[in-house]
Amino acid sequence: MTINFGPYDVRVHELDNKLALQVTSDLGTVSIKEDDNVYPYDFPNGIHFQVEEVEEAPAPKGLKRYKFGEYSFILGTNNSGLLALFYSKKLYVKQKLIDNIDTLTFALLAEPKPKR
Repeated sequence: MTINFGPYDVRVHELDNKLALQVTSDLGTVSIKEDDNVYPYDFPNGIHFQVEEVEEAPAPKGLKRYKFGEYSFILGTNNSGLLALFYSKKLYVKQKLIDNIDTLTFALLAEPKPKR
């Protein structure tokens, strides 16, 4: 399923009790923006996506909640044009590249602990 949120397209795929999310845009390459200095007061369960090398930042857009089975998340575009994705603190989140696109995988399972 694809969610169109302003200039961003969020591809959502549920498989094996996990939810995978990829964010793309017709404006250019989208990447995850990780900078604690820029967002020191942000939520610990928020991730920002940014369109690289765009001349004009996307317009702000209010928050909207999406639900897929047991998973839910909230999307919104801030005044800087970054897409903010907020998720439950109960989820385990992993970031990886699939087809050169930043991909997030959400799981309800706890992070595996090493055996002693």
